Amino acid sequence: MGCAMLVFLEYKTTGFEPEDTFCLVSFLVDGNFSSEFVKSTKKIAPEVSAQHHISNLMLKNQKEFTKTSAYKLLEGLCVEDILVVHDYELLQKLLERYQIRVQAGVIDTKRVTKHQIQEIARYDLSYLRYELALDLQKEICYNPSKDVYVLQSLYEYLLELCDEQTMLKLSFEPVLLQKIGFGKYAKRYVEEIAIHDPQYLRWMLSLPTLDEDMRYTIEYYLQEKY
Repeated sequence: MGCAMLVFLEYKTTGFEPEDTFCLVSFLVDGNFSSEFVKSTKKIAPEVSAQHHISNLMLKNQKEFTKTSAYKLLEGLCVEDILVVHDYELLQKLLERYQIRVQAGVIDTKRVTKHQIQEIARYDLSYLRYELALDLQKEICYNPSKDVYVLQSLYEYLLELCDEQTMLKLSFEPVLLQKIGFGKYAKRYVEEIAIHDPQYLRWMLSLPTLDEDMRYTIEYYLQEKY
């Protein structure tokens, strides 16, 4: 495998619990598309299938992840390559089970989008596809294996806002958010809440499930105001 590749990787999982695994992995390298369903010991819950339209029947008689071309691709990446993925944090957790450490530079389009475009409600790829009108002219019917093309379109959209080196940097920097996403202050500015109700923000910091970027944001504004 040669170096200096730009690799777009998109994946679907059986769910969002620690024991969940890959059920579909797709990638684009130099315009070449590949997609494989992945055998899993964890069944996909109906509510998850309703989101990505992958059923347990589709995974019957499929390869285990270690036998897929995506596994070989990820194992063979070198430092000159760039891997573009949406939600690298989750990908890392999944790859830890297979002792894979990605050697390439990484662009996490989810994190870069959070840095660059804050006035939107959600950052999952399926939402951004319609919010930013990504790749809509190419796919009329939804096909989960083709979401890698949406990922490529998002990368190209972000290139209009910042260059590749900036994206590589932002992919590993915490995001200073503007607004609270849930609770009684949903859609209110964090800076405003830090002034008028700092105790609420301190309570939020005690939540074990608090998003990393929201924690960083709250700590930033509490320190700014006090």
